[in-house]
Amino acid sequence: MSDHQLPTTDFSPLMLKQFLALRIAMMVRLDFPSSPRSGTKAARTDLRKRSGLTRDEFDLACKGKLKTGMARAKIWTALWIDPASLGILLTDDGGQEGGHAA
Repeated sequence: MSDHQLPTTDFSPLMLKQFLALRIAMMVRLDFPSSPRSGTKAARTDLRKRSGLTRDEFDLACKGKLKTGMARAKIWTALWIDPASLGILLTDDGGQEGGHAA
């Protein structure tokens, strides 16, 4: 018999960076279709305010360097993905616990 397990959902700082880049690009095209530079700034500001983070925290997240679990959870929730609803706790070392982890 094989032991089949569901894959673990990845909420790492790098995955957050990738999701933020995709979401900002989409928002620029749909919500802020002015010049790309000002559209990007408006999209970033909107997401930062929605997440309730400081500029420094949000900048770290966009660079894939935000480690703090609570701050990462706030951004994920602003992206309409709630790690806690999946039984996942984001840890302050950039990792996570729970969910489908073995």
